[in-house]
Amino acid sequence: MGDEAVTIGRHSSNVLKITDPRMSRYHCVIEKTPEGSIRLVDLGSRNGTWLNKHKLPGPTILTPGDVVQIGGVAIKLMLEAPEDLPVAELAQPVETLPEGPSKVYDDPNAVIHLNEEDVAPDPPSASPKKPATKRDVPDALAPPPGAVQLDADDESDDDDVPSEAVAASTRSINQVVAALPTAPLTPADLMLVNARNQRFRRAKGDGADDSAGGITVLKQLLVLCAKSGASDIHVEPKRDDTQVRIRVDGMMVEAVRLHAGVANRLIGVVRILCDLDITQKNAVQDGHFSAEAPDRRIDYRVSFTPSMHGQKLVIRVLDQAISPQRIDDLQLPPWMGENIRTLMKQDSGMLIVCGPTGSGKTTSLYAAIRAIDAEMRNIITIEDPPEYQIDGVTQIPINEQQGNTFSTLLRSVLRQDPDVILLGEIRDPETARIALQAAMTGHLVLSTVHARDTMGTIFRLLDLGVEPYLIASALNLVLSQRLVRKLCPHCKMGVAPKPPQVMKMGRFGTGLSKIYFPAGCPKCLNTGYHGRMGVYELLTTNAELRDVILKQPTMQELRKAINMELFNSLRESGYRLVAEGVTSLDEIDRVMGAE
Repeated sequence: MGDEAVTIGRHSSNVLKITDPRMSRYHCVIEKTPEGSIRLVDLGSRNGTWLNKHKLPGPTILTPGDVVQIGGVAIKLMLEAPEDLPVAELAQPVETLPEGPSKVYDDPNAVIHLNEEDVAPDPPSASPKKPATKRDVPDALAPPPGAVQLDADDESDDDDVPSEAVAASTRSINQVVAALPTAPLTPADLMLVNARNQRFRRAKGDGADDSAGGITVLKQLLVLCAKSGASDIHVEPKRDDTQVRIRVDGMMVEAVRLHAGVANRLIGVVRILCDLDITQKNAVQDGHFSAEAPDRRIDYRVSFTPSMHGQKLVIRVLDQAISPQRIDDLQLPPWMGENIRTLMKQDSGMLIVCGPTGSGKTTSLYAAIRAIDAEMRNIITIEDPPEYQIDGVTQIPINEQQGNTFSTLLRSVLRQDPDVILLGEIRDPETARIALQAAMTGHLVLSTVHARDTMGTIFRLLDLGVEPYLIASALNLVLSQRLVRKLCPHCKMGVAPKPPQVMKMGRFGTGLSKIYFPAGCPKCLNTGYHGRMGVYELLTTNAELRDVILKQPTMQELRKAINMELFNSLRESGYRLVAEGVTSLDEIDRVMGAE
């Protein structure tokens, strides 16, 4: 050894490069200390560095005769090199590893390296080394722009995951995908794009016999979501295996059970795609990545949370192809759609959409925004966070840690000469007051609020302390909505309604000879439902309703002021869908709750 440190690993920039698949790319370093001693430092390798058949606990001073074992290679420290032994032969392969080395498939937080350069740590120095992380990548070693080659061997150092487990997982997912009645899409059609907008290509095919496993399973799950319209993927570690469920039409459906080793590889692939710190094994982490399909790009939001048996992974699917894009796509009753279009043409006014979390409020607002000519008007949104990017629209995410709340950003946006403001949510008195004042002073404001129905929205604004005159003057439309599942057309079954059911449905049950209920088939993942649609209630403010709002109204007074000829409650709109055979009575009762 000279004064320079000796770096050991599979990467070509190491002083001692050893092509051993059980060795990390930057595995360890042997260096001199300022005192002249020889120190061994592990660089966060996954299989560990072994000293004299014991796993290295931390930076350790070496003495002559010590044997360092790394993967399948042993290095012996001598006082000086024998004259008759070339230096190149000091590192000799060994047949066996010491007993008990750590195995990647036993670690629920195993890290999978997608690309050699993508996970390289900083060059070694004389100071002790911390484990390599995704944040340690120097610019000189970062992958170049464009496609990055992705080899099967880059996923994991673990060769002990049974190939039968990978094949069984892929077969199970393929069987579910094959039964879905949608356009063909295969894993080979997807191009993974990491958080740095770099595309990853496979050196091998995406067949079930590919030893890579994690990448193949991830792509298959993404295809399953694209074809089933799923909104989320839940990877949940259990005692003996890992359960993968998807949220389809708002309900959880089990997709597959994965071998623990296959699940570890899947989690590792997602970690690297999201550019997350691989050393934070028990921390809450968030990230994102994308996939390019032949006809569109799909974005994914990722969340890691520690659980009893390992980290749980949730992937939120943001696929614009399965969400309504225009007002017509919302399937509103014609008179409701016309009222919203008329408001979107005005220079001022306010539309509030109410409903619980997951009822499609933001999707409805996005559809309304797209009805506005973004080239002729300045449209600004304030969201937490923006879900989809809209061309021609300035979208601002809130960041409460930096003081960028809805109210503070709304004040700032009003100085940006906006014509249209989309406010993600009204959740405090200041935001509510500023939004309503903006609607009165020449801005078109769209927002959401958590309320049970349209009339409940008015009481919610009053409860926030907003002056009644502001509500009466600024509010134009209140849209309340829910999402109900549609019966699968391939397996729904009809029966004659019972007298209590006819009485419950009121005027929509009169003369009804048949109502339908779900049966379940492979084409609907055995749920009996396929797809969702909105159920709506629209409140239009008129002069009589404004007078009532100014007088601290009661619910009965509001009902009297509403034009009941056009007004249909959420429940009545739901019963109309039951009478038309679109959904079931049980689904309406589940979504609407008890009367």
